[in-house]
Amino acid sequence: MASPIFLSNPPPGFSIVAILRGIQLALLGAYRSLQNPKLFESKYYQQAFNQLKYSIILQCILWAPILTVRFFFQILALIFRHDQDLENIVSGLEYFQKNVLNIGVFIISAIRFFTPELDDLFLTSLKFIDSVYIEKHPDRKEHQYHDNLIDISLKLTDLDYNKTGKKIKQSWFKTIQLKYQKSGDFSNFVKRYLYNCSFNILIYILCKVPKIGTIIIGLISFQNFNDKVGSISAIIIFFVLQLLPKHYTSLFLSIFWGSRNMIHDLLLPYFIRIQFTKIEKDQWMKSREGVLFGFGLCYYYIIYQLPWISVFVYGIAESSVAYLITKVSDPPPNQLSQLINWNSTQLVWNKDDERKVLGGGFADQDEGFKPIPGSFIVDPNLKKND
Repeated sequence: MASPIFLSNPPPGFSIVAILRGIQLALLGAYRSLQNPKLFESKYYQQAFNQLKYSIILQCILWAPILTVRFFFQILALIFRHDQDLENIVSGLEYFQKNVLNIGVFIISAIRFFTPELDDLFLTSLKFIDSVYIEKHPDRKEHQYHDNLIDISLKLTDLDYNKTGKKIKQSWFKTIQLKYQKSGDFSNFVKRYLYNCSFNILIYILCKVPKIGTIIIGLISFQNFNDKVGSISAIIIFFVLQLLPKHYTSLFLSIFWGSRNMIHDLLLPYFIRIQFTKIEKDQWMKSREGVLFGFGLCYYYIIYQLPWISVFVYGIAESSVAYLITKVSDPPPNQLSQLINWNSTQLVWNKDDERKVLGGGFADQDEGFKPIPGSFIVDPNLKKND
């Protein structure tokens, strides 16, 4: 007897182990990409300083209205003696800005569409990872990610730069408008944010509705999670959300969708070069769902907890995703004519590569990078190889 149409199995690559390996890849990728001596040149020092500066400026802009309202309410509290009520209003505004609208993460992710620095950071890290691999395996010089991606590149991500490299002077509003009209990636990014923002607002409103609100949130969550994690997991999530306070329900959903969006954005420098169709990209990501989600979750949570250095952390995440690519995909061809056939071979994750990643082989084997300090305690062989 056939299963009801609303029941589904989880994606083949989605599991707790895969999510944990994704988090491990995120942290290990950051450590290994930061071994790149190129990142310690003056150019990248300046970029790192600018990222820290932009992080602080962004947070000041985001929190200035909240602090202004708080100051205004403190004055009112002296007059009307309703300290707790006013404090609840301010706390609600803080929560709405950070967890519902999620403006900070949106702006950080949008920066990539207006400056080539993040794209350059991805390519620089990928080139370094290639060089380490070839030094370790000199007989496999054809194993190139960076050079082959450059050879098959079809378009640039920095559409507001002309061919001479000089920035076109125009207002911010005009720049954003042109970017939205000309860049399908940017327009999809904005639409995805608006959709998730609307979803978060709906959940936030339902959290305020007594009794029936929690049930509706659970049903909406089941519908959204059913094809993402499978029916059994979606049912478990439904019942868990019924037990949790509404505050945690809204926070859980916000972090889940924020993490998924983040890995989409971090992979853009890769996708824009290999030219997957939308269906191909969705299938590529679905077969690696758990690892990619864990990777995005790691950096989303760090940015969520450390907003004052959020732009800097996002830069590290972009550098780290270069290492991720070398673990979940094969080197692309260097000929554009071979790209279509190669793309079709990547849609389903190679079982041998999947087993290596889920088994944690990437962390155990000597890949030519400097080992993590103290790792020889766990694996004495690393001390010998050092």
